[in-house]
Amino acid sequence: MRECRRNEAVLGNSRGVSMVLMAITMVALLSATALAIDVGMLLNARTEAQRAADAAALAGAGSLIVFPGDDTKAENKAIEYGTLNTVTDIPVTLLPEDVDVDLVQRRVTVTVRRIEDRGSAVGTWFARVFGVNVVDIEARAAAEAQPTGLARCVKPFTIPDFYFDVDGNGEWDEGIDQYDPAVHGFGSNWRNPGQPGDDGLGYINDFGRRINIKEGGPGLAHPGWYQPWDIPHVDGSPAAGGHNYEENIATCNPYTVAIGEEYDIENGNMWGPTVHGSEDLMDLDDNAVWNPGSHEVEGSAFDPWEGSPRVGIVPTHHPGRVFKPGKKEIEFRNFIAMFFEYVEGHGQNQDVVVRVMFPTGVTGGGTVAPNNFSVVLVE
Repeated sequence: MRECRRNEAVLGNSRGVSMVLMAITMVALLSATALAIDVGMLLNARTEAQRAADAAALAGAGSLIVFPGDDTKAENKAIEYGTLNTVTDIPVTLLPEDVDVDLVQRRVTVTVRRIEDRGSAVGTWFARVFGVNVVDIEARAAAEAQPTGLARCVKPFTIPDFYFDVDGNGEWDEGIDQYDPAVHGFGSNWRNPGQPGDDGLGYINDFGRRINIKEGGPGLAHPGWYQPWDIPHVDGSPAAGGHNYEENIATCNPYTVAIGEEYDIENGNMWGPTVHGSEDLMDLDDNAVWNPGSHEVEGSAFDPWEGSPRVGIVPTHHPGRVFKPGKKEIEFRNFIAMFFEYVEGHGQNQDVVVRVMFPTGVTGGGTVAPNNFSVVLVE
């Protein structure tokens, strides 16, 4: 009998120990589960912060393509796009100190901060039991506008680039005049007020300068040639003729055009297809007008207005290029974004007037050809 009671006592003690161990195990499991939930939430917050930093850096670097010398615009654009995001359903806050703009590298670095010093650290759920009420979250991204040497949606016009007319006679003189697209071309510092290439109109990097890209009258850039060229079909096959030329003005031809490659020029004035294609293009954003006072487009249906289809890419060629009658080839030196403003004149004397926006990539001098830019994350 005593043995039986002893066994019962031992069994009772074992059960008690098991219950204690089970309770301890349950607490440990619940604590681990709770911490796992907090960790998962914090990792998700970190991912959201990184996404916001990426978007802000890409937007800022993209601004440096449009306004290559304006660090304030790049900073503001980065802040604008970064704050469109949320972290744990709370809008992101970016301060100027969170954005670093490197104009030389065309790089924008953005740090998104949800930190205690700003009163914005991410709160925990279960870690509060252990005295951890908030956790700092930071994410950093850097993006650059990098040269690619390629462009799509190019318009079938081409114009001579600017150059240093050393003798001042208004004509290119081989061996005398100077031309480096990065130094003297459209959008270069050489074209700014007070520089040798300034024409007295006060444009900064040529932004907003009004020019004709398709002259139809006596002021032809090239006697006997009216500046159109043939953009191939997307598969690379030839696409000559008025119909293709007109369509390439009004729409986006996705064929990739490259610096240094040769393309056929189009014979004839093409004044009819030029007018129809240009008018169709401008009808895509027909209320957009250039404001010479504010130096920007107003009334555009696109936000930002730089995304309007009326902002097209026009290639430039060497100012000393000699053109002779017949089917010839041309090689481009740069791509320039331009706002198609209006068509003026009558009949074969109609001109296509544009506003210069920005070169889509002037790089260092020497023999380095200027290139188109794309925006990529580098950090």
